[in-house]
Amino acid sequence: MLDPYSERMTLMKTKFAVCAMLVCITSAIAVGQQVSVNYNHSQSFSQYHTYAWGSNNTNQIQNSILAQAAQQDIDSAMQGKGLQKVQESQNPDLILLASGGMKQQTSWSAWGMRGIGGGMGGITPQQNVEATLIVDLHDTKSQSLVWRGIAQDTLSNNGNKNQQLVQKAIQKMFKQWPTS
Repeated sequence: MLDPYSERMTLMKTKFAVCAMLVCITSAIAVGQQVSVNYNHSQSFSQYHTYAWGSNNTNQIQNSILAQAAQQDIDSAMQGKGLQKVQESQNPDLILLASGGMKQQTSWSAWGMRGIGGGMGGITPQQNVEATLIVDLHDTKSQSLVWRGIAQDTLSNNGNKNQQLVQKAIQKMFKQWPTS
């Protein structure tokens, strides 16, 4: 049987461990997908009726399956805003460019416990792929950037989950479409 002091110390250590786990879980959830949008606030977007995908995009998304998913989702979002997709040769109001990139990152998780006679602990590396999607809209008359959406998130090994991440990112971007 433990003395009252040892019982209190064990209870305090348990509470501390539970609090530490909750902080870790909360911070992992908070880090999730980041989406930002910026646009020319002095520009009236009601003048735009057509768009085309730019053919001169040296930074287009490299992963072909994700690129196809992104293009379809962007087309749906643009058409949902009342814009019609046309060919670049048809003199659209806007030229759309979607760029993307992926970067391998290593994160480290440390863990440890104290106990009688020392304790134990360790550091575990984890490989992540951080992906970025940038959607740019250029006014063809002024030849200037009028709208940009940027999304960043960590990809998984699950292709379907990655497509869902792209879809959610694009939805978040276009929710911030300027009112005319």
